[in-house]
Amino acid sequence: MSDIEIVIGEGSVTIRRSGRSAPILAQVLGLDRNPDGEVTRLWLDRLVHRPGEAWTGDWSVRGAVSSIIERVSIGAVGAFDHPPESP
Repeated sequence: MSDIEIVIGEGSVTIRRSGRSAPILAQVLGLDRNPDGEVTRLWLDRLVHRPGEAWTGDWSVRGAVSSIIERVSIGAVGAFDHPPESP
């Protein structure tokens, strides 16, 4: 079960966190999609997480000036994999 719910709108994103009543709203600066058209990564205009905070569920978050949200898995379609690092 996820502690984060993300709703992607037209140019914006709404983030709901378990245990908090107020949603977080942010503008989407950019996004990546997989070949099936599903969003796999979002660049936001602000930080939506605290330093060292980890999210559980389908999304992970990172960033120092603004947040970058990445989908960890995409249900039955398969996982979003990062390319292997070069030696």
